[in-house]
Amino acid sequence: MMEQKAQWTILVYIAAHNNLEQLGRRSLAQILDVGSTPQLKLAALYDGPHGATRTVAGEPGQPAIEEPLGDFDSGDPDTLLETARWAFEQCLAERYGLVLWSHGSGWRPEDRDRAGGDAPSAWTPEALARIARQARGDDAVSHSELVERAGQGGRLALFRTTLARILRQDDPAERAICFDDGSGHSLDTLELERVVREVSEVIGQPLDLLGLDACVMATLEVAYQVRQHVRYLVASEELVPGRSWPYDTILGALRSAPVTSARDLAALVVQHYVDYYNANPPPLNGGDVTKVALDLAQIDPLIRAAGGLGKALLKEMDGQADYLWAAQRETQARETLQGKRWNNKFYYHLWDLGTLAARLGENSDSAAVRDAARGVKAALEPGGAVIAEGHHGDWFDGIGGVSIYAVPPGVQRISPYYREVALARDTRWSEMLEAYHQTLL
Repeated sequence: MMEQKAQWTILVYIAAHNNLEQLGRRSLAQILDVGSTPQLKLAALYDGPHGATRTVAGEPGQPAIEEPLGDFDSGDPDTLLETARWAFEQCLAERYGLVLWSHGSGWRPEDRDRAGGDAPSAWTPEALARIARQARGDDAVSHSELVERAGQGGRLALFRTTLARILRQDDPAERAICFDDGSGHSLDTLELERVVREVSEVIGQPLDLLGLDACVMATLEVAYQVRQHVRYLVASEELVPGRSWPYDTILGALRSAPVTSARDLAALVVQHYVDYYNANPPPLNGGDVTKVALDLAQIDPLIRAAGGLGKALLKEMDGQADYLWAAQRETQARETLQGKRWNNKFYYHLWDLGTLAARLGENSDSAAVRDAARGVKAALEPGGAVIAEGHHGDWFDGIGGVSIYAVPPGVQRISPYYREVALARDTRWSEMLEAYHQTLL
């Protein structure tokens, strides 16, 4: 007799073999405390400094299946694929969700050494310490841990394979660029696409929900890259506080209503995440809290709008470069409260698309650019690709919820790997950035 399918199976993949060990355990405990039912199956992989365990939750607080794995490389996308296969093949469901919980990845320091080369030179230990503290550490992470983490270059990339590619570069400057764009999602986007494609083959359908409980992953590049294998994407375009998603309330709500659609669950994650941090603001930097839920079946109109803006800027770049630069400066000043808050989005190589479009739509002297910018704003309105957006802090008021790679001239060169991303190939955004840099440098 065939096993009856649950309504949902959710796998949370917790890569905490780093200074997030205790925070990862906190999320795992929340998942287990919700527990599975015949209609909701909850599974988790937890990888920490003392080894990994994969679990299927049973009654609240109790595992139904618990398998110690010993030494485990949660930064390898192939181990993620094997874990997804393990969870989804034994927990059959009508809908499947995968949540990637990560500081970057779970690789160990010696993995960097095996990859070869030195740490990227563009990031100082002090800068990485600030990023690590704001990204996931909160006040639960000691200064010594942050300094140690800051000294382990490349930890902000999502997968170990990305790190290896970074460190294979002969030119330290190229390593730095590749590392930065690892955070800005060119290399990691390609790995992530392969992961979700192969997971969708395992379950015989697209993933109903992909949750990225990791920093700055709500980029248009990521959304477009995985669109054929994922129905709904939930991510943050800013840093993720150390306390992570409130898994107890999110999964508790799903347990109470397991027939919840994937669309409604994606919106529910945004609601519970923002509600939690409105009640419990992150202690550092005034709060880097953003969350968006995207319907990837509706992403193409947004891509066309962004591509149209890129083309309009490219056509008139000699006259528009200063307007784009001013839009970026105004955006940065607003989001940092005139420098009182520390620069996020990893030094503003990623920019909120809605905010840039709003500035250009208001200030550009080109009718074509203004029209294209307003088209982007319209495509970001609820009812299209964006089904829910939320944030904490009025410095984020007006954001569209989705960022795009737009490194400003003079900050860093454009990553040579950016051209590998589907968005860069299918629009003229990459050409626009190159013209932007040539005009102002």
